[in-house]
Amino acid sequence: MKENKKKLKIIKNIILLMFLFIGILLVFRGPIENWLVSIGIDSLGIDDLSASDLKKNNNKNTTFDFGEASELDLQTVLEANFNRDEIMVIGAISIPSVKMNLPIGKGTSRYTLALTAGTMEEDQVMGEDNYALAGHHMTRKDLLFSPLYEVEMGAAVYLTDLKYVYEYQIDEQRRIEATEVDVINDIEGETILTLITCDKDGEARLLTRGHFVKKIPVEEASKTIVDAFNLKLTNTSK
Repeated sequence: MKENKKKLKIIKNIILLMFLFIGILLVFRGPIENWLVSIGIDSLGIDDLSASDLKKNNNKNTTFDFGEASELDLQTVLEANFNRDEIMVIGAISIPSVKMNLPIGKGTSRYTLALTAGTMEEDQVMGEDNYALAGHHMTRKDLLFSPLYEVEMGAAVYLTDLKYVYEYQIDEQRRIEATEVDVINDIEGETILTLITCDKDGEARLLTRGHFVKKIPVEEASKTIVDAFNLKLTNTSK
């Protein structure tokens, strides 16, 4: 009888500990998720890659179904960090005015969008036509595409493939419906950058768009641009 009571007490304690653990996880879920995203972004930075590495990644096959990308959750972020080798980094995007520096991944797979800005079409080329990127909006304002909510008209945006830096200038920002997929289509006679993220209420999307200004060789980039990407210029010619 005493043995049964002892076992029952142990089981109760285990259940209580489980509930306590679940409670702690629920309370700190947001901060943990943000921390893991931050770690993943840093690990995929282009500072340890070369221009040839990015070019090789751009020639690989991946997923381009933006509809497949669901709301970001802790499980997806964990899986993405354990499967970083499935994320093909092909460049980076920086908006110095809002301290945004983010790797660009090829495609829109769950893992790619968990830790990078993802290209929305297969044949996109930086500095040509409509270069469209998708990214998640996080509760932490400095992660993924969250800084777009702070960007102002006229802000400079830089893309790089470690061969060139492509400069754009923000000239449009508006709320769009999730069904407005035509915003990533090319517009005849225009060279633009289109950035798409979830609206703060999660029901629509925020479109941020800029027009192309110029492209310059990475070696000729200003200190402001080099610092914005945390570049080591020795990695551009490998």
